[in-house]
Amino acid sequence: MDVIPEYLPRLEALLPILGRDTAVWRADRPFSRQAWQNRTRLRNPDGWQWITVPIEHGHHGEAIFRTRIAYHDGWRKRHLKAFKYNYSTSPFYEHYEADLHDLLSTRYETLHMLNKATIDMILGWLGHSVSWEIRSEPAGTAMKEISSAVPFKHPVYRQNYPGFIPDMTCLDILFTNGPAAIHQLAAHP
Repeated sequence: MDVIPEYLPRLEALLPILGRDTAVWRADRPFSRQAWQNRTRLRNPDGWQWITVPIEHGHHGEAIFRTRIAYHDGWRKRHLKAFKYNYSTSPFYEHYEADLHDLLSTRYETLHMLNKATIDMILGWLGHSVSWEIRSEPAGTAMKEISSAVPFKHPVYRQNYPGFIPDMTCLDILFTNGPAAIHQLAAHP
C-alpha cells in the first residue's frame, strides 16, 4: 500500500494503514501547496481552521523528502496553542498533550521527516506498528500518480463542538473519543 505523507493525517489517510503490517512511504511525491502534506484542519468553535507548516521558498514541486521546513515565524508555538485552545476540554487531550508538545518542539529538517514522525507517533498511540519502505527517488525520476481504489466514506463521530465536520486531523477523534474509536473504525471500514 502506498502512503502519501500528510501532516497530522486525516482519518482517510490513517485508517488504511491500520489494516497493514507493511506500507510504502512515498517521500518521492512532489510537494503541493494545495495538498495535505504540510497542513491539516482542526475543529474549533466556529467550524474549523487550517494549521500550516511553512516551507522554505523554492520547494514547490520538489519531492517531499527534499522539501525544507521554514522555522522563522514561530509556527510550532501557534500550532500548540491552537491544539490547546480547541481541544483542552476534550476527554483525552491531556493523555496525548505531552507527546504532541515533544513532536512540535523537535526541529525537523524536511517535511518528510516531520510527517514520518507524526504518523509514527499516532501509530504508537494506537499500538500499531508498520514496516515502512521509504521511497525517496532522485529528483527528475518520473513520479506516477497514486489514487485510492475505494472512495472514502467519512464516518461521523462526536466532536468537541456541536455538529460534525469531516476531514479534520485524526487527532480530532483521538482527543474527543480516544483510541478505541479509531480501532472500531479500522475494524469496520
